[in-house]
Amino acid sequence: MKKKYILEESFHVFIVLTSAVVYSLGVMWFLTPAKLYAAGVTGLGQIIGEIIYMTTKFHVPLGVWTFIFNIPLFLYGWKKVSIRFSIYSLLSVLVQSLIMMGWIPVYTFGVNALDNQLLFALIGGLITGLANGIALRFGTSTGGLDIIAQALSIEKGISIGTFSMIFNCLIAVIGGGIISNAWEISMYTLIRIIISSIVVDKIHTAYNFVRLDIISEHVDEIAEKIMLELKRGVTLMSVEGGYTHIPKRDAFIILTSYELAAAKKICMSVDPNVFVIIAPAKGTIGRFVRKTIM
Repeated sequence: MKKKYILEESFHVFIVLTSAVVYSLGVMWFLTPAKLYAAGVTGLGQIIGEIIYMTTKFHVPLGVWTFIFNIPLFLYGWKKVSIRFSIYSLLSVLVQSLIMMGWIPVYTFGVNALDNQLLFALIGGLITGLANGIALRFGTSTGGLDIIAQALSIEKGISIGTFSMIFNCLIAVIGGGIISNAWEISMYTLIRIIISSIVVDKIHTAYNFVRLDIISEHVDEIAEKIMLELKRGVTLMSVEGGYTHIPKRDAFIILTSYELAAAKKICMSVDPNVFVIIAPAKGTIGRFVRKTIM
């Protein structure tokens, strides 16, 4: 059991490191050369860095701002979300900060970034969205805005997607239109935001809630483990195979999207032949407890 736990945690660390590297390269190789803005606190760091450079001509590496802004968010997430989620986020932030210090040469593949801002917005949005989506799919994050969004979702019931979209749009408008006085940068950044959101939705899920129908000959054991480990209620229904006429049980459950990976792991560990239907649920009415990421 201990070996299995170590393997699982090692895999999650690998996901954290990989997503952090991919996200950082997406920012440094595609967004920054094209003067486009990244998401969340990284984008905020770009704006602060530009303001300081405009007033003092002193350049502070983006990695410094990424690290500074994430420290209070890490402490906030430690208190409001969960220790495990915060530690993963801190590890991701450390990797991002090191890469964004500028020690890795910017590689633009021989293409002039400023003359091809639309192309760089599309590819940059694809790469950063891919990194965020992979991290969220496995119950981790790339830090920054994800910590605040998750805490607000738990405490206030605010949609994570809505909060992130509003914040990132403000980054685009303030950075491009007000600071740089170049509204085309805001427009290209908005395109980057849309692409990133689509990619995250395809890899992760577009909704805060998901519905699972779990059909198995061992559904009682699966339901017991879900109730024990995820602390979620399960509704059991009797079903029958239309072709085989073999009686089975269907476990119906509503989860948050962050719990989906853990639920799938439970199902497969009990019954490798389990059949699971995953459907988006736009919301719930009644008693649904919001919990932290485990």
